[in-house]
Amino acid sequence: MCGVRGPRHTRRMHSVLDPLLQPGALSPAELRAAALDGELYPLGEAFRPIDLPPDPDARAASLRAVLGDRLVAAGRTAAWVWGASHAAGPPYSAWLPPGGGSAGPPDARLRVREVLLRDDDVVARGGVRVASPLRAAIDLLCAPEPEFDREVVLRLLRACGGGRAALLAELGARPRLPGRRIALRRAQVLVTR
Repeated sequence: MCGVRGPRHTRRMHSVLDPLLQPGALSPAELRAAALDGELYPLGEAFRPIDLPPDPDARAASLRAVLGDRLVAAGRTAAWVWGASHAAGPPYSAWLPPGGGSAGPPDARLRVREVLLRDDDVVARGGVRVASPLRAAIDLLCAPEPEFDREVVLRLLRACGGGRAALLAELGARPRLPGRRIALRRAQVLVTR
C-alpha cells in the first residue's frame, strides 16, 4: 500500500456503450451511478455519454421507448427534439394519426391526441416520428395558455427557416384546425428576427 497506486483505468465508458442507452440497457442503478460519475447524462427517457452532445436525432431516439412506432412527438415534446425547448416532459405530448390503431396501454408519461396529419407535418428523426418544426409551432400556437410559449415558437420558426408569413400562410391553409383563431391572433403579434 504505502501510497502506491495501481494502474489507472483510462478507457472511457462511451467506447464500449452505445451513443444512447435506452431503458434496460443497464440497470437503473448502473445508469444513475454512471451519471453521478460524470460518464452519462439523462436525455429524455435514456442516457447519453457526456462527450456526445444532444442533437435532434438523439433527443428523438431517447423517446422511442415511450412513443413507439405509432405515436408522433408533438407540441413541447417536438420543440424539445428540435432544441427549441428546455423540457420535453413528462408528460410527453404525442399525436396518434387516425387509423393508427391504439396508443397502447395507458401511460401517465404520455398525453395523446388523435390528430389528422399531412405528409409534411411529420418527419423521422432517430427512428421516431416527430412533428416538423413548423407543425410543432402551429401546435403550440393553438395550445391553451399554460402550454403556449412565445420564445419556443420563435425558436421553432428559426429552426425551419420560416417566419411569420410562412406561419400565417400555413394557418390559412388549415381552416378546420382546432384553436386556429387563437393561433392566428398569437401569430399576428409574433416578431421574428
